[in-house]
Amino acid sequence: MENKQKQLKRSNERLFLGLFNVGGMWAAIFAAAIIIITAFIIPFGDAATRSYILKLMTMFTGKLFLFFMISLPIWYGLHRILHMLHDFNIHPRRGKLLTYGLALAWTIHTAYILFVR
Repeated sequence: MENKQKQLKRSNERLFLGLFNVGGMWAAIFAAAIIIITAFIIPFGDAATRSYILKLMTMFTGKLFLFFMISLPIWYGLHRILHMLHDFNIHPRRGKLLTYGLALAWTIHTAYILFVR
C-alpha cells in the first residue's frame, strides 16, 4: 500500500485521474440538460428562445460552460478508452502519450475556437 502511494506521488497519474473524475461528473450532471436544450428547445422553440440561448453562448460565461462541456468529457472518454485497452491486454507503446496528448490537443483547439477566434 505504501509503495503504491509513493508511486502515485512521483507520477502524473493523479492529474489525469482528477481530470477523468471531473469529466465524468460534469458529463453526468450537465449532459442531459444539454441534450434536452439542443434536441428539443432550440429546434421547437420560438425565435426569442433561440436568440436568448445564442446570446447566452456568446457571453464569456457561456463560452466557459461550452469549453467545460466539450473538453472535460473528452478527458473522461479517452482515459476510459486507455484503461479499456489495458483490460483487453492491449498495451500500446505510447498509449498515455496518444490518449492524453489527443485530449490535450482537443482541449487547446476548443479553447482556440471559443476564446481566440
